[in-house]
Amino acid sequence: MANENLYEADFDEDSHLYEEKQLSLTRNEALYLSDSITILLEHSVESGRIHKPSGGLLPSAKVAVPIETIEKIGMACLDATDPNNYLGVATISLPITDLYLLRECCQSYVKVNNELVGFNLLRKIYSLILESDIKEKELVENLTREIDQAFLEAVKKGKSIEEI
Repeated sequence: MANENLYEADFDEDSHLYEEKQLSLTRNEALYLSDSITILLEHSVESGRIHKPSGGLLPSAKVAVPIETIEKIGMACLDATDPNNYLGVATISLPITDLYLLRECCQSYVKVNNELVGFNLLRKIYSLILESDIKEKELVENLTREIDQAFLEAVKKGKSIEEI
């Protein structure tokens, strides 16, 4: 029973990692991700499970991901390259755990057709992973900015620190 409670506590702490986020991808970004991932297969063994890429990583593949992630990126590729999709953008829903995996294949210097796909993907992925931290930081900055402005106004009016 104690072990169950310990497991539940661990799951509660990490449950935010399974929160779904919406990742918008350009045609080049979707194709780049598709080229950079391979399928992660699960094989049963006597004492548990092991994970390994299917037949080793392809030369262009950098990260092994679950089949569901391959399917979602595949759908993004199809959507973004659809001739009727004039914007050439597709949006997929991924858990934060998958965003961490995709981050591993993004290198900031990578360009595809003059688009900085590596840089753009890193910014998008980090923005989603750190969304709550970014909102908290913005809130703190807004509050301190208001305090700083009130302090400056008081100083301009000739008030001393004790009066403020």
